[in-house]
Amino acid sequence: MRRTLAVPIIVPFLAILAAVPVSASNDFGVTIEFYRDAHRQAEMMAAAGVRWVRIDLAWSAAEPEPGRYEFRTWDRFLDSFEPLGIRTLFILDYGNRLYEDGFPPSTESGRAAFAAFAGAAARHFRGRAAWEIWNEPNLPQFWAGSPDPAAYVALARAAAAEIRREDRRAWILGPSLGGGTFDFKYLDATFALGLLDIVDAVSVHPYGAAYPEAAAAFYDDVRRRIARHAPDRDIPVVVSEWGYAVEGLGSEEQAQYLLRALETNRRSGIPLTIWYNWQEPITPWHSFGLLDVRGRPKPAYLALASIDFANKAHEGRQGQDTARRRPRDPAERARTRNAQGGGGTVRGREGRGLRLPVREDRDHRHR
Repeated sequence: MRRTLAVPIIVPFLAILAAVPVSASNDFGVTIEFYRDAHRQAEMMAAAGVRWVRIDLAWSAAEPEPGRYEFRTWDRFLDSFEPLGIRTLFILDYGNRLYEDGFPPSTESGRAAFAAFAGAAARHFRGRAAWEIWNEPNLPQFWAGSPDPAAYVALARAAAAEIRREDRRAWILGPSLGGGTFDFKYLDATFALGLLDIVDAVSVHPYGAAYPEAAAAFYDDVRRRIARHAPDRDIPVVVSEWGYAVEGLGSEEQAQYLLRALETNRRSGIPLTIWYNWQEPITPWHSFGLLDVRGRPKPAYLALASIDFANKAHEGRQGQDTARRRPRDPAERARTRNAQGGGGTVRGREGRGLRLPVREDRDHRHR
């Protein structure tokens, strides 16, 4: 059913925007769960300026039998999102009971099976999605047993090779660093093991920031480490998950924190921010969502919708062409910057720039 937001509902939330100067853009997305019906809410997402969705492409669900892959569950999402200009970031994650008893792959045969799954997904969704290898492997609840940087990098290397074999233009992220503190020890270990030769962007989850502006220093620290391990390349930092719960803040303050997080990331040059999450699950981590558990908009959602509403109203008053004024997405900005010779090379390795997936004219979570 089509949902619309009445102007009287949005207008009160314009007051939130006065304190936080955030504008509409194409660099914002949300995390959704593949086992729910978020694809039915695509228009509601678009109305709030959501341009990306991040979703688990769970290995155990996609490969129910050895070598047989089933992606129909995820087809429905892309079929709903793509007509509205919403792009997809798939997380290739978690174990499969068919291999190594469901633990994260740590053997050659286990890694080969995971890589084959990643390659099959890349072939099926060629040119239609970006890829993140695993979710928060530095945490034991997501890397069952004990986090192992060497095992993660070996898995990422194998998976990325198969993804690129199927889609040479694929955009691959890692290590999806998470946790309530900034885990530089794990990050440094992955960099030393060659992760920066595998991924196109470094993905982090800055939950360690007690308030949004505190994340800026964290990004600077990550970039210094990138520069130390890859001094000849300009590898972007992407926030593939971040959010604040209502507890301790309240719903109105959560909305403020969302807009402040966006402003912080844009000032810090973060090309993509994924908010956790779209709709709250029944349990656990039940108060991070833009919608409540019954699908009702919270102040955070209404604040985002107000950005889009205010932007369109301003364009109307100025007599501007909306299409001409729409913000360019990170890939477009990167291509323009490279063509003009400014800002350095976004990705120095052969043939691989900052390519958020661009559709050509046909050439579980958690917190």
